[in-house]
Amino acid sequence: MRRKFIFFLLLIFYTIFVIGQTDTITEKEYPFVIQDTPSSLFTMRQSNESFLSLYRLSINEVNRNFSPKTSGLLQCVLDFFFIPLTHEEGHRSILTNEQIGSISRPYFNKNLAAYVSGVTNQQLIDLRSSNLPVFRRMYTAGLESDYSLLLREKSLLSWNDEEFKVLWLEYFVRKFSLVSYYAMGLFNYNSDLREESNELNRDIAGFDVYGAIRALHNPAEDFQRYVDYRDLSPEEKDFVKRVGWRSLINLIDPTLILGKGFHIKDKYLINFNLGYTMSPFGDFMDEHVWLKTQSLKSHLYFRQYQNKENWFPAVGIEVADIKPFKNFISSVSVHGWSQPKDFSFTQKESMQGGAIDLTCKYRFPVHNESRLKGISINLGLIAKTKGFLPEEVEMDKHFGVRIGTSIWLK
Repeated sequence: MRRKFIFFLLLIFYTIFVIGQTDTITEKEYPFVIQDTPSSLFTMRQSNESFLSLYRLSINEVNRNFSPKTSGLLQCVLDFFFIPLTHEEGHRSILTNEQIGSISRPYFNKNLAAYVSGVTNQQLIDLRSSNLPVFRRMYTAGLESDYSLLLREKSLLSWNDEEFKVLWLEYFVRKFSLVSYYAMGLFNYNSDLREESNELNRDIAGFDVYGAIRALHNPAEDFQRYVDYRDLSPEEKDFVKRVGWRSLINLIDPTLILGKGFHIKDKYLINFNLGYTMSPFGDFMDEHVWLKTQSLKSHLYFRQYQNKENWFPAVGIEVADIKPFKNFISSVSVHGWSQPKDFSFTQKESMQGGAIDLTCKYRFPVHNESRLKGISINLGLIAKTKGFLPEEVEMDKHFGVRIGTSIWLK
């Protein structure tokens, strides 16, 4: 975390020169999820979607009222505090879905670390014994949340739904945070955190990557909450290197340098990137393509899951802002996957599955001179088989309903 703090100081000076890039969008949508299933507190999707809308609203107001240089400085400060918020909510959402009470403390403490606390050792040991895949996901869920938010932000930029000057810094810093977290293991990182005397004050995961790798390779070992590099076996250290090197794939992303994407004949906007993060049974890499035309917004991905040694393919497509008739807007995502049976880290046998996610919105236009141009009632439905789908907290077969709203501002 100290390295990240130094990076933020350097980034402030860089941002002063790049945040002034100009682009204009006449009308923007800000969606919020009011209620999701399962309904206990906030789900990962609910936190991510609502946070991103609040963040965009805030930065748009900052940009309206301050100079580009001042706005860049404020964004650096806000990102330093806000990125841990959704990261820790990712961890917390997995425990909440298992009916395990926990407390998100997304502010940096004296060790420059953010925590999810309020869980006893015995509760974590019981979770490991009863549901090992979910126990593993508890460690990786913070980075999963970061990764999912990056894809949401990339879609907004690739479809020209948000301005570069609003999202680029958040996107850049979050991506750096994701990659640096994984890559720390390449430098034999030891956090040297001492367990607090009161176990309810301890972080549930410690250093996420090492904890996840220990849970993948040696889940039967004596429970250890804060795992350092020196505690890992040679086999676990080899996996740390795999994770660290693969994480650099996330940097193959033209948005980090060029902005939104590539215009083709002024009619098409296309963008792409490669991605990587961990899963409850290993990790995965994927390839993404975004396309915007005058009447279509789409996002296609190909994904390669891997457990210890075996590969399992997946694919998905999203089509957004379908308008079959006036004031009605819908989006649909379809996912198909092959994953190791029972989320095993070692098994070759696979299980096939998929999901379909549909969102429908009815927009009520606002005809006045204010900035508010519309408000909608949103209904979302998801049906999935057993399987891991990033940002969806349920790993078993699931049918979910969510209710929300969107506002459109000029």
